[in-house]
Amino acid sequence: MLFSFKQRLLFFFMAVLFFLGLFQLGYLIKIDKSFSKELSKNFINQIHGINELGIFFNNFKIALVMFIPILGIVIGSFSAFSTGLIFNSIINLSHVHYPSPLLVFITPFGFLELMAYGLAISRGSIFLFEILKKGVSKKSILYLLIEVGLVSIMLFIGALIEWNMISNMPKRTI
Repeated sequence: MLFSFKQRLLFFFMAVLFFLGLFQLGYLIKIDKSFSKELSKNFINQIHGINELGIFFNNFKIALVMFIPILGIVIGSFSAFSTGLIFNSIINLSHVHYPSPLLVFITPFGFLELMAYGLAISRGSIFLFEILKKGVSKKSILYLLIEVGLVSIMLFIGALIEWNMISNMPKRTI
């Protein structure tokens, strides 16, 4: 059972909005300074020494899991919410007021990551429907593989851009 292009687009946009909504929710939760410091410290330790390949593989591992029916929605939800929470903690410790953390998604790497995650979550959802309807075809598997390839390309380009932006930022400790 293959979905039409319009149905596929609907799934994709629903997945993107779902991701954005959970990201925003993670950002909006009120957290205290000590929890913010702990989250920020853990995040900095996690990304210490990372480069463009590290960024790519980290994001690609998460995206690959998002292709898995049911588990992908759960991991995608956790990823979106926890990323929003990290932004929340970093901004909570900052003395600068930011209009919206969603602005990160208008950066080239943020946009590419959002599109990649939306594609992965939506394909995982479509694959779940196909499994439940016992309508998984060779063409459906081919589309899945093509979309895994597209996601990997988007995330690789995004990682190169993100690394370039990170490596050119002034260094500062939290």
